[in-house]
Amino acid sequence: MIEINKIYLGDCYELIRQIPDNSVDCIYTDIPYLLTVGGGGTSRISLNIIEKQKSIKFISKGIDYAILNEFIRIMKKVNIFIWCSKLQIVEILRFFICEHNCNFEILVWLKSNPIPQTNNVWLSDIEYCLYFRESGVPLNDGYGLKSKWYLTPINQKDKSQFDHPTIKPLELVKRHIAHATQENDLILDCFVGSGTTAVACKEINRNFIGIEIDPRWHKVALDRLNNTDAHGQISLIPR
Repeated sequence: MIEINKIYLGDCYELIRQIPDNSVDCIYTDIPYLLTVGGGGTSRISLNIIEKQKSIKFISKGIDYAILNEFIRIMKKVNIFIWCSKLQIVEILRFFICEHNCNFEILVWLKSNPIPQTNNVWLSDIEYCLYFRESGVPLNDGYGLKSKWYLTPINQKDKSQFDHPTIKPLELVKRHIAHATQENDLILDCFVGSGTTAVACKEINRNFIGIEIDPRWHKVALDRLNNTDAHGQISLIPR
Protein backbone atom coordinates (compact mmCIF):
# COMPACT_ATOMS: atom_id res chain seq x y z
CA MET A 1 0.00 0.00 0.00
CA ILE A 2 1.27 3.46 -0.89
CA GLU A 3 2.05 5.57 2.19
CA ILE A 4 1.99 9.35 2.48
CA ASN A 5 5.02 11.65 2.73
CA LYS A 6 7.23 9.25 0.82
CA ILE A 7 8.84 9.34 -2.60
CA TYR A 8 8.68 6.00 -4.38
CA LEU A 9 11.06 4.66 -7.00
CA GLY A 10 9.07 3.02 -9.77
CA ASP A 11 6.79 3.28 -12.78
CA CYS A 12 3.92 5.65 -11.98
CA TYR A 13 1.67 3.89 -14.49
CA GLU A 14 1.89 0.82 -12.24
CA LEU A 15 2.20 2.38 -8.78
CA ILE A 16 -0.75 4.73 -9.23
CA ARG A 17 -3.01 1.67 -9.28
CA GLN A 18 -2.17 1.14 -5.61
CA ILE A 19 -3.62 4.53 -4.65
CA PRO A 20 -7.25 4.20 -3.47
CA ASP A 21 -10.19 5.82 -5.25
CA ASN A 22 -11.12 9.35 -4.14
CA SER A 23 -8.14 9.69 -1.79
CA VAL A 24 -6.05 12.52 -3.24
CA ASP A 25 -6.92 16.20 -2.76
CA CYS A 26 -4.74 17.57 -5.56
CA ILE A 27 -2.30 16.41 -8.24
CA TYR A 28 0.67 18.62 -9.08
CA THR A 29 2.93 17.22 -11.75
CA ASP A 30 5.43 18.12 -14.44
CA ILE A 31 4.81 15.48 -17.10
CA PRO A 32 7.39 14.34 -19.67
CA TYR A 33 7.11 16.84 -22.48
CA LEU A 34 6.27 16.20 -26.10
CA LEU A 35 8.67 18.46 -27.98
CA THR A 36 10.38 19.38 -31.19
CA VAL A 37 14.15 19.04 -31.21
CA GLY A 38 15.88 22.32 -31.92
CA GLY A 39 13.31 24.48 -30.16
CA GLY A 40 15.64 25.51 -27.38
CA GLY A 41 14.75 22.94 -24.74
CA THR A 42 15.30 19.28 -24.13
CA SER A 43 12.73 18.68 -21.40
CA ARG A 44 13.04 15.21 -19.94
CA ILE A 45 14.73 13.73 -22.99
CA SER A 46 18.44 13.55 -22.23
CA LEU A 47 21.01 15.33 -24.32
CA ASN A 48 22.60 11.98 -25.08
CA ILE A 49 19.41 10.68 -26.68
CA ILE A 50 19.03 13.84 -28.74
CA GLU A 51 22.65 13.62 -29.84
CA LYS A 52 22.00 10.10 -31.13
CA GLN A 53 18.82 11.16 -32.93
CA LYS A 54 19.78 14.48 -34.52
CA SER A 55 18.52 13.29 -37.87
CA ILE A 56 14.99 12.91 -36.45
CA LYS A 57 13.04 16.17 -36.59
CA PHE A 58 10.46 15.20 -34.00
CA ILE A 59 10.79 13.02 -30.90
CA SER A 60 7.47 11.79 -29.51
CA LYS A 61 8.17 11.39 -25.81
CA GLY A 62 5.26 12.71 -23.79
CA ILE A 63 3.01 10.47 -21.71
CA ASP A 64 0.43 7.77 -22.16
CA TYR A 65 -2.77 9.82 -21.82
CA ALA A 66 -4.50 6.80 -20.27
CA ILE A 67 -3.01 7.92 -16.96
CA LEU A 68 -5.45 10.85 -16.99
CA ASN A 69 -8.23 8.37 -16.24
CA GLU A 70 -6.25 7.21 -13.20
CA PHE A 71 -5.94 10.84 -12.11
CA ILE A 72 -9.72 11.18 -12.23
CA ARG A 73 -10.16 7.96 -10.26
CA ILE A 74 -7.91 8.87 -7.34
CA MET A 75 -8.92 12.52 -6.87
CA LYS A 76 -11.73 13.40 -4.46
CA LYS A 77 -12.69 16.18 -6.86
CA VAL A 78 -10.76 17.23 -9.94
CA ASN A 79 -8.04 19.57 -8.69
CA ILE A 80 -4.91 19.27 -10.80
CA PHE A 81 -1.91 21.23 -12.09
CA ILE A 82 -0.13 19.81 -15.15
CA TRP A 83 3.06 21.34 -16.52
CA CYS A 84 3.25 20.40 -20.19
CA SER A 85 4.62 21.41 -23.56
CA LYS A 86 2.67 23.45 -26.09
CA LEU A 87 2.14 20.29 -28.13
CA GLN A 88 0.24 18.64 -25.26
CA ILE A 89 -2.13 21.48 -24.40
CA VAL A 90 -4.96 20.63 -26.81
CA GLU A 91 -5.18 16.95 -25.84
CA ILE A 92 -5.16 17.69 -22.11
CA LEU A 93 -7.70 20.50 -22.46
CA ARG A 94 -9.97 18.21 -24.46
CA PHE A 95 -9.88 15.53 -21.77
CA PHE A 96 -10.64 17.74 -18.79
CA ILE A 97 -13.03 20.19 -20.47
CA CYS A 98 -14.90 18.12 -23.05
CA GLU A 99 -15.01 14.85 -21.14
CA HIS A 100 -15.13 16.09 -17.54
CA ASN A 101 -16.55 19.62 -17.78
CA CYS A 102 -13.86 21.20 -15.58
CA ASN A 103 -13.04 24.83 -15.02
CA PHE A 104 -9.54 25.68 -16.20
CA GLU A 105 -6.77 28.25 -16.25
CA ILE A 106 -3.57 28.42 -18.25
CA LEU A 107 -0.79 29.48 -15.88
CA VAL A 108 2.62 30.54 -17.21
CA TRP A 109 6.19 30.85 -16.04
CA LEU A 110 7.82 33.69 -18.00
CA LYS A 111 11.61 33.64 -18.31
CA SER A 112 13.32 37.03 -18.52
CA ASN A 113 16.56 35.63 -19.99
CA PRO A 114 15.61 32.86 -22.44
CA ILE A 115 18.21 31.15 -24.60
CA PRO A 116 18.63 33.10 -27.86
CA GLN A 117 17.14 31.43 -30.94
CA THR A 118 18.51 31.65 -34.47
CA ASN A 119 16.65 28.83 -36.22
CA ASN A 120 13.43 30.56 -37.30
CA VAL A 121 11.43 29.84 -34.12
CA TRP A 122 9.95 31.83 -31.25
CA LEU A 123 11.96 32.27 -28.06
CA SER A 124 11.53 29.52 -25.47
CA ASP A 125 10.54 32.09 -22.84
CA ILE A 126 7.26 30.58 -21.59
CA GLU A 127 6.37 27.34 -19.86
CA TYR A 128 2.73 26.29 -19.47
CA CYS A 129 0.94 24.87 -16.47
CA LEU A 130 -2.68 23.82 -17.03
CA TYR A 131 -4.92 23.98 -13.97
CA PHE A 132 -8.26 22.18 -13.82
CA ARG A 133 -10.79 22.05 -11.01
CA GLU A 134 -14.21 20.62 -10.54
CA SER A 135 -17.09 22.69 -9.26
CA GLY A 136 -16.90 22.91 -5.48
CA VAL A 137 -13.10 22.97 -5.16
CA PRO A 138 -12.27 26.15 -3.19
CA LEU A 139 -9.41 28.53 -3.94
CA ASN A 140 -7.75 30.31 -1.03
CA ASP A 141 -7.71 34.10 -0.85
CA GLY A 142 -4.56 36.18 -1.06
CA TYR A 143 -3.53 38.59 -3.80
CA GLY A 144 -0.08 37.03 -4.00
CA LEU A 145 -1.55 33.61 -4.73
CA LYS A 146 -3.88 34.58 -7.55
CA SER A 147 -1.56 35.74 -10.31
CA LYS A 148 -1.56 33.51 -13.38
CA TRP A 149 1.97 34.50 -14.41
CA TYR A 150 5.35 34.32 -12.75
CA LEU A 151 8.41 36.18 -14.07
CA THR A 152 11.96 35.15 -13.21
CA PRO A 153 15.23 34.45 -14.96
CA ILE A 154 15.96 30.86 -15.99
CA ASN A 155 16.55 29.04 -12.69
CA GLN A 156 20.08 27.94 -13.50
CA LYS A 157 21.03 27.86 -9.81
CA ASP A 158 18.40 25.20 -9.06
CA LYS A 159 19.46 23.20 -12.11
CA SER A 160 23.06 23.31 -10.94
CA GLN A 161 22.19 22.34 -7.36
CA PHE A 162 19.92 19.44 -8.24
CA ASP A 163 21.18 18.45 -11.71
CA HIS A 164 17.66 18.34 -13.16
CA PRO A 165 17.06 19.99 -16.57
CA THR A 166 13.38 20.87 -16.12
CA ILE A 167 13.19 21.88 -12.45
CA LYS A 168 10.47 24.44 -11.69
CA PRO A 169 10.84 27.38 -9.26
CA LEU A 170 10.05 26.23 -5.73
CA GLU A 171 8.33 29.50 -4.80
CA LEU A 172 5.97 29.19 -7.76
CA VAL A 173 5.08 25.59 -6.93
CA LYS A 174 4.41 26.59 -3.32
CA ARG A 175 2.17 29.43 -4.49
CA HIS A 176 0.11 27.17 -6.74
CA ILE A 177 -0.36 24.52 -4.06
CA ALA A 178 -1.14 27.10 -1.36
CA HIS A 179 -3.83 28.64 -3.57
CA ALA A 180 -5.69 25.41 -4.39
CA THR A 181 -5.28 23.20 -1.30
CA GLN A 182 -5.63 23.28 2.47
CA GLU A 183 -3.20 22.32 5.24
CA ASN A 184 -2.83 18.53 5.60
CA ASP A 185 -4.33 17.89 2.16
CA LEU A 186 -2.72 15.08 0.18
CA ILE A 187 -0.86 16.07 -3.01
CA LEU A 188 0.37 13.55 -5.60
CA ASP A 189 3.24 14.13 -8.02
CA CYS A 190 3.75 11.03 -10.11
CA PHE A 191 6.63 12.50 -12.15
CA VAL A 192 8.35 14.04 -9.14
CA GLY A 193 11.80 14.54 -10.68
CA SER A 194 14.09 16.38 -8.27
CA GLY A 195 11.34 16.58 -5.64
CA THR A 196 10.18 20.20 -5.92
CA THR A 197 6.54 19.30 -5.22
CA ALA A 198 7.48 17.26 -2.16
CA VAL A 199 9.66 20.06 -0.78
CA ALA A 200 6.89 22.60 -1.39
CA CYS A 201 4.38 20.42 0.44
CA LYS A 202 6.74 19.92 3.36
CA GLU A 203 7.26 23.67 3.70
CA ILE A 204 3.56 24.63 3.64
CA ASN A 205 2.17 21.73 5.70
CA ARG A 206 0.68 19.54 3.00
CA ASN A 207 1.05 15.77 2.77
CA PHE A 208 2.50 14.31 -0.41
CA ILE A 209 3.16 11.19 -2.42
CA GLY A 210 5.94 11.30 -5.00
CA ILE A 211 6.80 8.79 -7.70
CA GLU A 212 9.93 8.84 -9.87
CA ILE A 213 11.09 6.18 -12.30
CA ASP A 214 14.72 7.33 -12.65
CA PRO A 215 16.95 6.16 -9.75
CA ARG A 216 19.16 9.21 -10.14
CA TRP A 217 16.35 11.72 -9.68
CA HIS A 218 14.77 9.59 -6.97
CA LYS A 219 17.96 9.87 -4.89
CA VAL A 220 18.20 13.61 -5.58
CA ALA A 221 14.60 14.08 -4.41
CA LEU A 222 15.17 12.09 -1.22
CA ASP A 223 18.37 13.99 -0.46
CA ARG A 224 16.64 17.28 -1.19
CA LEU A 225 14.02 16.57 1.44
CA ASN A 226 16.95 16.36 3.84
CA ASN A 227 18.37 19.69 2.61
CA THR A 228 21.16 18.06 0.60
CA ASP A 229 21.80 18.94 -3.02
CA ALA A 230 22.86 16.64 -5.85
CA HIS A 231 26.53 17.23 -5.01
CA GLY A 232 26.24 16.28 -1.34
CA GLN A 233 26.23 19.86 -0.05
CA ILE A 234 24.09 20.23 3.06
CA SER A 235 22.14 23.40 3.84
CA LEU A 236 20.28 24.42 6.98
CA ILE A 237 17.79 26.25 4.76
CA PRO A 238 15.21 24.17 2.83
CA ARG A 239 15.50 24.49 -0.95
